[in-house]
Amino acid sequence: MVSLLAPPSDRRFSPRTVQVVALTGVACSSFTIPVLSAALATIAADLDSSVSVITWVIAGPLLAFAVFTPMAGKLGDLYGHRRMYLIGFAGAAVFSLLTSFATSAFILIAVRVIAQSFAASTGPSALAIMMSVFPEDRRTRVAGTWSAVLAAAPAIGVAVGGPLIEATSWRMLFVIQGSGMAIAVALAWFVLPATDRREDHTFDVVGSFLLAIGVGSLLVAINRGVPLGWYHPWVIVGLITSPVFVLGFLRYEQRIEHPLVELDALRERNVFLPIVSQIFLNGPYMAGLVITSLLLADVFDLGTAAISLMILPRPITFSLGASFAGWLVERLGGRPLVVFGTSGIAIGLLMIGFGAAQDELWMVGVGVGIQGAGSGVARPPIIAALTEAIGDRDVGVGTGMLNMTGQLGAAAGISILSALVDDGSSADRFLAVLAIAAAIEIVAVAMVGAIRFRGPVTTRTTPASPTAPYSAVVDLDRGRD
Repeated sequence: MVSLLAPPSDRRFSPRTVQVVALTGVACSSFTIPVLSAALATIAADLDSSVSVITWVIAGPLLAFAVFTPMAGKLGDLYGHRRMYLIGFAGAAVFSLLTSFATSAFILIAVRVIAQSFAASTGPSALAIMMSVFPEDRRTRVAGTWSAVLAAAPAIGVAVGGPLIEATSWRMLFVIQGSGMAIAVALAWFVLPATDRREDHTFDVVGSFLLAIGVGSLLVAINRGVPLGWYHPWVIVGLITSPVFVLGFLRYEQRIEHPLVELDALRERNVFLPIVSQIFLNGPYMAGLVITSLLLADVFDLGTAAISLMILPRPITFSLGASFAGWLVERLGGRPLVVFGTSGIAIGLLMIGFGAAQDELWMVGVGVGIQGAGSGVARPPIIAALTEAIGDRDVGVGTGMLNMTGQLGAAAGISILSALVDDGSSADRFLAVLAIAAAIEIVAVAMVGAIRFRGPVTTRTTPASPTAPYSAVVDLDRGRD
């Protein structure tokens, strides 16, 4: 196995070639998400299930991604990111292909969760590999390219996946995804360079278990709180279990020599704020997409295809914003950009709400676009500050933790805020809920504005958060069959 995972030769490829290969694989893992969300009803009917059950095809993998990414990032830091990238994508490719043969909702969900668990290693590992081949003065622009590709992949999925499903079947999505991942693995084995390994550290198995149970139980409780009810026994168990295991994790990490997470690092402002701010940044951002989809259906009476087209500007403007983020950061510095970007998310949420209240569809479209652009320009400098503070040796687990908190925010935002709107909700109700989301986003504005930036950020900037692939997710689970 070691020989198969080792580079085939000492040949070195250009940083641009390494970047293209790394991004090809990561894009393959995310392009199905938005169109899969829009096809939930079709999949449920085909498998003789319900939409509320089939939504776990999206929710389950997201939970797995959030739980396993910090551990996968740490494994990459310890044993080499090239190794983790190849193992992760090989496993994801196999199980993505198996997904196309699912005969029941349970099998579909289980195989998707396994596939995404393997894919959890690819984000942090691709980040670390790209950081290792580009000089420091080029990484700001690399950040924009990374973010742009991650946003463009779901947009392509919307444009191509919808007609593909109508012409063939939803199963074809996973055939294409698995095949694309297999090609990405072959290219990665030939092109991607090895990264340093840390022979002096061991992997923290117990800490990983405690963190996985603590975070996983909270995510499940939040996700199921609305459809099952917050007083449901399983939800209560999750809410009680989570703090017990998280506190156990923190106590354990303080006692061992080689912890999963260096807790002392969390006292550093530029580590703590980027990680925690993702809860308040990503929560309203992701909830806004779900609420907008429901708004377009309930207020404007649009169908699935039209809704997909209406939300398409979001990943496109995200991609454009990210493309210019590196150029802007070099000239303006990080703080103006992150404040402007996160404020743009709040403004976009309000525009969508006012568009519904005034029956102006164009305002909704503009608001969707502003949201995407704001998120696109804000993420690279936030991650730049984190990676500069945490150091190259822990970049895997650092970006994994950031992804985890981003998914926590997304799960909480989607579950709680979307629960405030019902079938047939009025435009004024949607406006009120989106105003609440915008107010929460202001907390993120304050937090990212407190991050220390050294004027124009030109050193060690890394790409946008691994949560970026989910910038176009549509989760239509409102507890209804």
